[in-house]
Amino acid sequence: MASFFLLIFCVTIIWFFVSRRSDKKTKGKTATKTWCILVISIISFIIVGNSSSGKDDSKYGSATTTNFASSSNKPDLSVEKKLNSSTSSSTEVSSSSSSSSIKASQQYDFSKVEYGMTMDQVINAVGKQPTNRDNYALFYDDDDFDFTNDKLIGSSVQSVQNKIDAKNRAEEKSAKKEQEDQEQLKSQAKYFGNRSVEYVQNHPAAYSSAQIENGMRYVYFVKKNSYLVRIDTNDGYTSVYSYDGNSQNQLGNTLYVGKTILNQPAKKYYYYYGK
Repeated sequence: MASFFLLIFCVTIIWFFVSRRSDKKTKGKTATKTWCILVISIISFIIVGNSSSGKDDSKYGSATTTNFASSSNKPDLSVEKKLNSSTSSSTEVSSSSSSSSIKASQQYDFSKVEYGMTMDQVINAVGKQPTNRDNYALFYDDDDFDFTNDKLIGSSVQSVQNKIDAKNRAEEKSAKKEQEDQEQLKSQAKYFGNRSVEYVQNHPAAYSSAQIENGMRYVYFVKKNSYLVRIDTNDGYTSVYSYDGNSQNQLGNTLYVGKTILNQPAKKYYYYYGK
């Protein structure tokens, strides 16, 4: 019985390869009939293997086939162990590097460092001594703080540099506004100084007046804590000063000096007569 199915297996397997080669030449692919021949061949092989289990030589062949199949399907545990060990080692190295990086970034607290601090103030704000220093910089490992005249002006720490940049922008904006206000105040002082005594005294609501030792004093309110003080001396000169309202009555910068205009210039009227 085993010999019969062995014969069928041999015939069908040869038939399969011949038929497959023919299909490739004629159709370009393996036909369904050819695959059926292969299925018959496989079934015959299985039957031969099962029916010949009582024979010694068949047993040997079956055992060899089984062992081969078993060994080919069994995973190589030693390779798997090596891969697992390598992966675990890489993970540990990566984790160690990450932890080291996080630890380094958390070693110093720069959140209290501000623009304009002295070196000592920066050290107190960080709470730790620098790893290195010179006359113009403090170093905390790879981070540095730069100074001019013992005043913090820059840093490689981005959060600190952002605060420095913001402070510089605010100071520039404030200085620009102060300059604009000063120019406007000078313009108002010139206008105030060129007003005649007659005009100023005729507008007491706008200009308060008082007699002083060597002439007259007039005060004009600009805005909160900002005044213009005009002093007309007996020698015929007018000076206008800034005044911040301080209790000591100390005048500020001189904004205008000129000859005192006593009377308002007479208005001139022009008439045109048509021809």
